[in-house]
Amino acid sequence: MKSQSFEKSKLVNYGDINIIDLTEISNNPNSPIAFGKQNLFEAIKQSGGRINLTQEIGETFPNRSLIIGSLENETVAKFVSKNPEIQPNKPEGVFYQWQKTETGTALVIGGTDAKGLMYALNEFSERINVYGLEALSEVKNTVEYPENNVRGLDKFLTDQNDDTWFFSEDYWQYYLKNLANNRFNRLTLITGYNDGKQEDFMIPVYPYLFKIPGFEDVSIRENLNRTPQEYLDQLRRIGQLCDHYGLEFVFGIWGHGRSDGLVANLPEDVEAYTNYCSKGMHMLLREVKEIDGIQLRVNYESGVGGFGNTAELFWKAIIEAIGHAYKERNGQLFLDLRAKGLTEQIREWAIETGMNITVTSKYSWEGVGLPFHPTQMRHRELSNLDNIDLRQRYGYADFLNKSRNFDYINRLWGIGTIRLFTWADPDYVKRFSSTTSFGNAKGFQATPPMARKQNTWPLFNSDSLNYFTWEDQRYWSWYKLYGRLGYSTTTPSEVWERAFKTHYGDAFKEVLEAYSWSGKILPLITSSHLTFHPANYNWAEMDSGGALFVEHNANPYHIEKGRTYQSAEPGDPGLFYSIDDYVKDVLKNKVKRKVNPVQLAALYDSLSNNTLNALAKVNEADIPKENVIEFKTNTIDILVTAALAKYHSYKNKAATDVVFYQETEQHGYLKSSLKSLDNAKDSWKHIINLAGSLYNNSPKFLHDNGTWQDRLVEIDKDIAKLKTLLGADSEAINNKSHWNAFENANNQSQVNFKAVVPSLVPKNKPIQVTLITDTQLGTSQTPIVHYRVANMAAGKFKKLTMTWNGNNYIANIPSKDLNPEFDLLVYFTSIDNHGHVIMHPRLFHEQQLTPYYIVKIIE
Repeated sequence: MKSQSFEKSKLVNYGDINIIDLTEISNNPNSPIAFGKQNLFEAIKQSGGRINLTQEIGETFPNRSLIIGSLENETVAKFVSKNPEIQPNKPEGVFYQWQKTETGTALVIGGTDAKGLMYALNEFSERINVYGLEALSEVKNTVEYPENNVRGLDKFLTDQNDDTWFFSEDYWQYYLKNLANNRFNRLTLITGYNDGKQEDFMIPVYPYLFKIPGFEDVSIRENLNRTPQEYLDQLRRIGQLCDHYGLEFVFGIWGHGRSDGLVANLPEDVEAYTNYCSKGMHMLLREVKEIDGIQLRVNYESGVGGFGNTAELFWKAIIEAIGHAYKERNGQLFLDLRAKGLTEQIREWAIETGMNITVTSKYSWEGVGLPFHPTQMRHRELSNLDNIDLRQRYGYADFLNKSRNFDYINRLWGIGTIRLFTWADPDYVKRFSSTTSFGNAKGFQATPPMARKQNTWPLFNSDSLNYFTWEDQRYWSWYKLYGRLGYSTTTPSEVWERAFKTHYGDAFKEVLEAYSWSGKILPLITSSHLTFHPANYNWAEMDSGGALFVEHNANPYHIEKGRTYQSAEPGDPGLFYSIDDYVKDVLKNKVKRKVNPVQLAALYDSLSNNTLNALAKVNEADIPKENVIEFKTNTIDILVTAALAKYHSYKNKAATDVVFYQETEQHGYLKSSLKSLDNAKDSWKHIINLAGSLYNNSPKFLHDNGTWQDRLVEIDKDIAKLKTLLGADSEAINNKSHWNAFENANNQSQVNFKAVVPSLVPKNKPIQVTLITDTQLGTSQTPIVHYRVANMAAGKFKKLTMTWNGNNYIANIPSKDLNPEFDLLVYFTSIDNHGHVIMHPRLFHEQQLTPYYIVKIIE
């Protein structure tokens, strides 16, 4: 960004502002540009401005003017033609440029296309709403382009209870305006999301929308509140509104199984049923031309096919139907295929249609982990690479090869981590956004808070706490950050800070600081301790992480799977230790270079303490009166999250010591474990009290996951078992804890290494990498370089011990380990004086956005 000032740069003269509108459209509400103009004009009027509007530049040019338009207008293009950064062939670009004219000064607010112009106009309407008309004078020359071509939201239609928002014009006007203001550009409305085993609403979707010729007997058994025609018409309306607000409208059909209990007269024969569904798909795309893309779930969870055995011929028929519609629309349609269960044959059939094909896979797991692609698949996936459902269900697998003939999108699946709590961490989202174009990926889809909430219960336990019309409004900061930083990681902090100031007044900096610390806690839990991976059974806001003894688990699924807190595998086992594995390696004196439970507990403590310290600095008197209820309810979210960090810190200690007892039979470990578990219980009871003061006592999403109170019983049972194991003579037993040796250990983040890693290398030469440590380290601390091509199916990172050359540590990654089809990931490790891993780049490194370097390999 460059700033440019002129003596006569003030555009507002005693409240008057001259606007030259070169958008060449009317002020109807049916286009993105009209929406942006309406926002801008309304903001000016609300701030006391008077608009002198003209649609052309005449002979007499006002000495102060605001020009609005896109590069599609020749005059606008001419005005900014001397700036090479402004390119007409780059979509969704935004620019603000001061220009001298013969009589004075003009500010050009524009876009490279309609969406870009809408984004620019919306930005200035927000500035004026906060800062007044002076915002039009204090402008820096700016050019912005999206770093992620797709910035999408998933929204789920669950059952009839969702009719209240699905059929509400007010809701869609609010929701889509919110997405447009925050620069999202895709909405995926999803039907048929269940576990693939049960009959459910809109599975299959077709009889809920229309009768298919040749299958007129197929009908919904239950008398629904709305008719198929009403559902069909509303689907069209949503698509129209998406177009008005610059959003692609994708219809996700996740369930194609049979729901004979809900739908009568479905064809019994497999071939006939396939024909019914394929005709239904074609009819859908003819009837709802507003649909820009179709998303399909092709694995067994769709209700078709089996585990590891995708029903290819069924999906061939569906894809052919979509392909016919694509030709009828002259190419105005695309197909989004979910990665899990997607065979190469299905992919090729889709590509043969000529459509743009996208493969979408989960960014990490069914939860929000730390803001980078996991370094390693979990054990079950990595051990079953021949199973198409396991191999491709989490992460990018081998999809990022450079010769692929399809697009790739990262899906951030938030349901297993963030459902209820308000959340805001700009640093997290900036890091996440920087990784979603990695491997030339097209961008991201995200599931926002409240996704899959059953619309049968109010969010709070008292209506007096409601400060919103729609529950989604509570999560404005989530949308603001993912939208704007998803568009560009260089988005200035002013964008979200002004929103925080609007909500929290003079206390906004302290509130934002508290959110920024707490925002890392839930993702850390998910990356380091994924008790059981499906979101149906794992929920970081509420999950205890498992009992110390299997039979005590409150979650029956954890009992079935034999899970304990200490046996739970990390989400990213390449970077984090499980407690069981760590203890065994300690006793064998073969500790690997991973973040261990000691470091993890210290990190939880640090995040919790920093969160509470920031929140303590908030002066409630600085909060605007109209937002006090919002602040108080959001404070509960922050406090619960901080308490969860404390709980997991104590639980890590309790679980680690209990495993040392199990391995050594030294009862002193039991005594220390009991002390830590008592502290964990106190933290959990604090969570129960906090959450109970705000939230509904029976929060149901896809399944009934119970409550915080339900988890307390497992802690009580664990405590009782520890006391039993200690026996009656527990007073005579001396405390023994693995933590005793680390009381004064430094956190790894205090070590600052530097590295030299080339960003671009030829495939046939080794890569020399350098780690700068300032001094030679001890033999046991000798650095190791870890590397792997960007293919998760390739397994674990390879390792090379580095060599001291008298000044720095160096290593040469051999050319045989390079593959020009994939980028290369590189990071370094050493060991500190306490035996803890030192990673470079570390988690949340100040300069490096990911905990690894990326090297592009070229032919």
